[in-house]
Amino acid sequence: MLLIRFISVAVLCHLAFVSTRFSISLYAIDKGASAFTVGVILSLFSVIPVLISVRIGKWIDYRGPFIPTTVGISLSGVGATLPLVFSYETADLAPLLVSASLVGTGFTFSILSMQHYLGEMSAPEKRAIVFSWFAMGVSISGFFGPVLGGVIIDNFSHRMSFVLPIVVSLGAACLLFFSRKQKKPKPSIVNASKTTNPFQLFRYKELRDILIITGLISMCWDLQNFVIPLHGSKIGLSASKIGFILGAFALATFGIRLLMPLLTKYATEWQILISTLACAAACFFLFPFLESYLFFILIAFALGLGLGAAQPNIMTLVHATAPEGRVAEALGLRLTIIHGSQVILPLIFGAFGTALGTSAIFWIVSALAAGGIVLAVKKKKHLSDRTI
Repeated sequence: MLLIRFISVAVLCHLAFVSTRFSISLYAIDKGASAFTVGVILSLFSVIPVLISVRIGKWIDYRGPFIPTTVGISLSGVGATLPLVFSYETADLAPLLVSASLVGTGFTFSILSMQHYLGEMSAPEKRAIVFSWFAMGVSISGFFGPVLGGVIIDNFSHRMSFVLPIVVSLGAACLLFFSRKQKKPKPSIVNASKTTNPFQLFRYKELRDILIITGLISMCWDLQNFVIPLHGSKIGLSASKIGFILGAFALATFGIRLLMPLLTKYATEWQILISTLACAAACFFLFPFLESYLFFILIAFALGLGLGAAQPNIMTLVHATAPEGRVAEALGLRLTIIHGSQVILPLIFGAFGTALGTSAIFWIVSALAAGGIVLAVKKKKHLSDRTI
């Protein structure tokens, strides 16, 4: 029951994050922002996290998850409030820029804390199941965030859509408050004052391979949130339809994660990761050819099936391969890699989108995913040879 409660906190934090990111994207596009400008705004969700994720992880390792989660929820709530209070006519893009920075940073605090808590409070043999529950919860929030945001935008206004993440943040804060006296994980045996270089974690080969491959998968995951609104707006889809396309992606991730206990009986972690990258490469290649709303939803659903299969395996592998006492630090390093790509890639792809059109973005992502397949196949072959 306690784990379910904290999974719920994590899901609410994720819902606040995805709904804010969706609303900010469409608000900026509605005000005539270019693809490059939208890329700049979305990159701000990750600028501060890329600098502090590892330090947050060290803090969580030493102090536990509750205070960092409180900080994260507070930052997310304040960030979502700014575009609602300050209109575009009054402050131009400034509220969106500050909001993106605050919400991205707040989400990093809260999600790292919850990932660490769930892993530490679960028995090793139950960890994959717990992270599957967590991943399914995130899929639900990933569905409702853009869907509800799109409905609010079409029926009220872009600014009113920010009420959703504010209310959700308040709900997460209340749930965390009533859980504050529950059993807490023991602090790490590693002294917080001890100076450690997080990039030394790359010396652990198994962990390094996981971080590299899953960085590519996460890049594909996050870029679909950037390119789908751009392409959907370009072909004339409404906010509600774009929201349902992103919702179809999230619904597919929920479905595939529901089947993960069955899939893991027939496929190894690396086979699943290879399939994930292959599906991403194919779907991103097909996206530019789509102008039908129905086919757009079908390809987004297929992409969700592919990418959704990876997350539970990733979290389990990180917990299994990270050094003792440095699990949250390893999770923070993973987030640093992910956020680094989220800072750089929207800027690069935004520039490409402005100069060459959104089709170029889809095809570049497809090529990168195909390159990841080669790396994953080599890793799988290495593991197979080692077990012979």
